[in-house]
Amino acid sequence: MTEAEFANPRTEGRAWSFLVTGDDRQFQGNAGYEDIVEESYSYDSTVGNHQHVAVGDLVVVRNGQEALGAGYVEALQVLADQEKVRSRCRFCRSTGFKERRTMLPRFWCSRCKRAFDDPVVETLSVTAFRAHYGGTWQPLDGCLDKTQLKELSPSRSDQQSIKKLDRHRALKAIEARGVRLPSRGGGDRGGQHRPQELPGGTRRTTAAARRGQDAFRRALVRQYGLVCAVTGAAPAEVLEAAHVRPFSDTRHHRVEEGLMLRSDVHRLFDSGLLAIDSDLVVHVAPSLAGHASYSALTGAVLHLPPDAPIDRAVIADHHAATVATW
Repeated sequence: MTEAEFANPRTEGRAWSFLVTGDDRQFQGNAGYEDIVEESYSYDSTVGNHQHVAVGDLVVVRNGQEALGAGYVEALQVLADQEKVRSRCRFCRSTGFKERRTMLPRFWCSRCKRAFDDPVVETLSVTAFRAHYGGTWQPLDGCLDKTQLKELSPSRSDQQSIKKLDRHRALKAIEARGVRLPSRGGGDRGGQHRPQELPGGTRRTTAAARRGQDAFRRALVRQYGLVCAVTGAAPAEVLEAAHVRPFSDTRHHRVEEGLMLRSDVHRLFDSGLLAIDSDLVVHVAPSLAGHASYSALTGAVLHLPPDAPIDRAVIADHHAATVATW
């Protein structure tokens, strides 16, 4: 295995979206790829655009519905002369057939409109690649959806595993949603060599303690990006979906009654130590006067777009009930 361009990124990098494995990455007659979403992406020389990806390129990792995260390619591993098993339609030899989960025969070919149980299997020699970007990875958590990603690409295809993006527009779109990517050199780990065999990994998930809480957070991320309404842009890991009216009282999730808040700010909000008036101005309890970083938030205007769907009447009710306890 060789390290390709680890220390010498291209001066003017390109940008790509990578489609991750799973139901949303087309079967294409192969057995799939081993991706660790937050760390690396695997592909081979049968994949379109494989020869163009280089160190320093921006990558946005996506599934079939939305962007999962972004980073810069820090290293490329290349392994030549690998065997790849690929299957073809028994009738037309297309690799674009799909497996059916509930119907028999097991496979369906959209090209020749025929079904079959046993595809034709072939073995071919390929060059395998693994692009590493974990040192600069930033979660996007779906703040860019499929339609928005499509607008950032000159390609009209929805099925390309490696799809070209307009780098300048992609960076602007990511920044506009509150995500702050480190510099391209931020992922350099002192020239360490990557292991030839990657250890198993786990995927980051969002816990949903209440029914619908995960969907509620996703809806707020789509609406506001990865931005704390009180303090501004923040890492996805510290942002939470807050209910203006306690969920225990309403038992429902409404985007109009929700705010993205940093976890510590969320706890102050729920504890009655921070309130927001109907003009969307922040107020902090006098008891926090000894905590400069929090008392300094007094008078701050919420980081919300002018057309934010926030229910100001509910905000006003919360403010009145909160400040009455100070």
